[in-house]
Amino acid sequence: MQSERRINAYLAFFFVILLTAFLFHQDRAFPGSALGHSLGIMGSIFMLMSLIYSFRKRILKKKGTQNPLSRHITYGLIGSSLVVIHSAHEVSSLIGLLIFLSVVLVVLSGIAGYFFFKKVNRSLKEQKRDYELLKKHVRSRRQELMAACRIDDPKNLNRLRPRVLTGFSVRDDCELWLEELRVLAEKEYSIRFFDRLKVLFSRWFNIHYAFTVFLFALLIVHVLTTIYYGLRWLP
Repeated sequence: MQSERRINAYLAFFFVILLTAFLFHQDRAFPGSALGHSLGIMGSIFMLMSLIYSFRKRILKKKGTQNPLSRHITYGLIGSSLVVIHSAHEVSSLIGLLIFLSVVLVVLSGIAGYFFFKKVNRSLKEQKRDYELLKKHVRSRRQELMAACRIDDPKNLNRLRPRVLTGFSVRDDCELWLEELRVLAEKEYSIRFFDRLKVLFSRWFNIHYAFTVFLFALLIVHVLTTIYYGLRWLP
């Protein structure tokens, strides 16, 4: 797993370097050459292979024992890098410009979505774990809490929320329990916040999918027009 993450990090860095080289290098003849077309075909194949993850997850509803997302990222970055090399940093047509921009948007939206979604999901799991542990602790020692805060009916525990504690004079041992309840309430609010954030980034992936569909539609048009006008390197 760590090696796959390291490989994907190197590929992402390599992709950024290729984009930066756009400012320093252009070659109008290379995209239409035999090597240029070969790299373009290989890049398209790798990007098609990256769709296996989406096909398995959304169509077949399968997850598998391995991590297909890592392969999706790997194939997508390799394919995108080969497409950028194929372009030789020279965009001489509208379709070429749109494909180049689509590749950049697909890669950047995928990387950003994956990074932030993973961070949010990890934080949400940690918040839920801490919340359940603290909640179990409070429930297991409910009688001590009731005795410390002089509560006769367990239903009155719901009144011990941070927002309704101001202005009350309580004993020190009760204050310790109220502090735990305050932390429990804050954990609950935090979980709700991260839940909303997780939904937001889930919708962000819809933008990534839309860019991907647009990219492959442009690739089909690009391949058909290239075949129609002929391959210059063929005799």
